[in-house]
Amino acid sequence: MKLLFLGLVAIVLIAVTSGAACFRDPDGFWRWRDEAREAAREARETAREQAREFREVRREALHARREAARERADRIRDEIRRQMREWRDTY
Repeated sequence: MKLLFLGLVAIVLIAVTSGAACFRDPDGFWRWRDEAREAAREARETAREQAREFREVRREALHARREAARERADRIRDEIRRQMREWRDTY
């Protein structure tokens, strides 16, 4: 019973001290909320910028890969044409 009473007193003391902080700084919650919103906004902007950079790098890599495949296909096509000319000249 004593422990229950002491626990209740501790809870009341915690509630009173945290409530007193609210009375001393009534705009504290709103300031905290605005700071949290600003931090979230900055985090979103940072994430968007990182996503934009990632897409750009991925797009450049895909373009380079396609260009390399196109050059490889052109070399193969030129080699086949050269071989066909040689074959035509031979027979």
